[in-house]
Amino acid sequence: MPGLVGFAILHSKRMMNPIGQVDPKKVLYKMQDLITHEDFYKRDELFYDGYLGATRSHINIIQKESQPYCRDGIYIWLDGEFYNREEISRRHRITAKTDLELLHVLFRQESTFSFLKGIDGIFSAIVYDSLQQKVYLIADRYGLRHLYWTVYRGCLAWSTEIKAITAIPGFEPKVDHRAMKEFLGIGYMLENRTWFEQIELLPSGTVLAWDIKNGDICSKHRYWWWDEIKPMTGKINEDDVARELGRLLVDAVERRCYRGDRVGLTLSGGLDSRALLAAMPDQGNQIHAVTFGRAGCDDVRIAALAAKVKGAVHHNIELNSTNWLMPRLAGIWWTDGQLSLMHMHGIEARSMIRNIFQVNLNGFAGDLILGGSYLKDRRFLSVNNDRNLIASIMDCDPSLIENFPQYSPLGKFDFYFLQNRVRRFTFCGTKHWLTSVEQRKPFYDNKLIELVYSLPDAMRFNSHIYRLMLLKTFPDFYQRIPWQRTGVPISRSASMVEAVTLLRKTRNKVQRKLSSLGIQCNNLINYTDYPNWLRQEPARSFFDKVLNSPSAIYPAYISKEQVYDKLARHQHGEDHAEMLCRYATFEIWLQQIYENHHRPGNEAICELTAC
Repeated sequence: MPGLVGFAILHSKRMMNPIGQVDPKKVLYKMQDLITHEDFYKRDELFYDGYLGATRSHINIIQKESQPYCRDGIYIWLDGEFYNREEISRRHRITAKTDLELLHVLFRQESTFSFLKGIDGIFSAIVYDSLQQKVYLIADRYGLRHLYWTVYRGCLAWSTEIKAITAIPGFEPKVDHRAMKEFLGIGYMLENRTWFEQIELLPSGTVLAWDIKNGDICSKHRYWWWDEIKPMTGKINEDDVARELGRLLVDAVERRCYRGDRVGLTLSGGLDSRALLAAMPDQGNQIHAVTFGRAGCDDVRIAALAAKVKGAVHHNIELNSTNWLMPRLAGIWWTDGQLSLMHMHGIEARSMIRNIFQVNLNGFAGDLILGGSYLKDRRFLSVNNDRNLIASIMDCDPSLIENFPQYSPLGKFDFYFLQNRVRRFTFCGTKHWLTSVEQRKPFYDNKLIELVYSLPDAMRFNSHIYRLMLLKTFPDFYQRIPWQRTGVPISRSASMVEAVTLLRKTRNKVQRKLSSLGIQCNNLINYTDYPNWLRQEPARSFFDKVLNSPSAIYPAYISKEQVYDKLARHQHGEDHAEMLCRYATFEIWLQQIYENHHRPGNEAICELTAC
């Protein structure tokens, strides 16, 4: 994910700092180079004033003006965007033509950053007050524009990609064993942990202040947290709530569809992306929707029906056993090894999508926020944040669930998942897209979030209020078009859904049994078939070469016998695709960082592609 890089050098001991002993601009250029993944990227000029170095590399779709924005000795770099700039400007009675100008004016008025909680946007920012010799690292409310940081020998360094921090002279990344356990045990890291002990993710809704004069953190405060959303009281009319949710979602989509932008969307057979398609305003341009999956699968078929209702041009990107794997090696590099190569769905379509549209509306987390997808049964409605229940959903050891006390008083399970699974895993599933097209996530609209989480969880249980809202707001898209998850429209009765679900489960069970016996079945319910694809070429040879290589690095952390056993058992019919992809991702990331192998453009990737 391209974006921001930089460092601040200890004021009084510049020559003792690792950066002060070399050419700081060369270090800064190397950091910028590590987040510049394509020839079409735009590089901002390098800024260095003797104490702070910073720059940006971006895909030239939003915030096109060169940065930093500078006035009154204040320098600002911004990655991401605000969706309510005009509303904020009116509220504060100021004029601001750009997000950068707005941030500057508000900082001059309120240096405490209290204004940040009112900004509806996904962004990270650096504010450098050269007069006060302080630099501020800022994360949006939800922490969805990742910014990583470290303190090394009196130097504060930051980057939107972990790998750029390794360019600091003398810095040697050391694998965090807890992070490894989380990645292998859950599939992603929790809270603010990264692969390396010394590097952290800036917490959501947080401002970190660094004093350049003293070379230390002078404050780190959270300006917004989930407890600011208060429960709705009194009698609640479901129809009124459904109508208001529909209105807010339409408004959220419209605020993210700027006239003149080429806005499209990735469209599945689910509910979330279809709602965004239905809500997209008519701006006189043809809407393009892209679906990826196996030829003829339910996702492709259902998405095509929804696109036809909207009059959108529908594009299908076929995923199959021969094309899914190799593009994902670069994806491991782009996502800093934090996303298993199994979950980089659609990365094969990056180049094509950039030619079709520049901005992708993403149904990111709609099923969780509005649909209550992690309210698995009624126990979640009566128990306040039980660690064991959370672990059961994550399918992991309860000991891995950390920082639990800060969630326990909040009274809703969702907040843990939003901070962890969504922020650390689901977001990485969109991170590789940010290397070529911009992503906007309407379900993460402040007003929508605040209304949804003021409601009792019982209203979201089994997607109750979500389905009611969809049927009332977008009937043409939901009355007759099926939901991929159930195979029937959400307007159908519970008994019909139950019957079809039972039939599909029975069919899946029979097909899995036949598959274990070596009899392949064409199950088109799912848009991928990774277990079988791993048994076929090129994946079969690729995984064997990576995991059985005598030069593999992972055996320093994981038992080779454990990995070999799962690989052999998978090839004989058992399903260990998820774990094998995590093992391979870990090994490839280690090779990319420590050996400079398997990086995009390297000969090593060409060699592996020939497997």
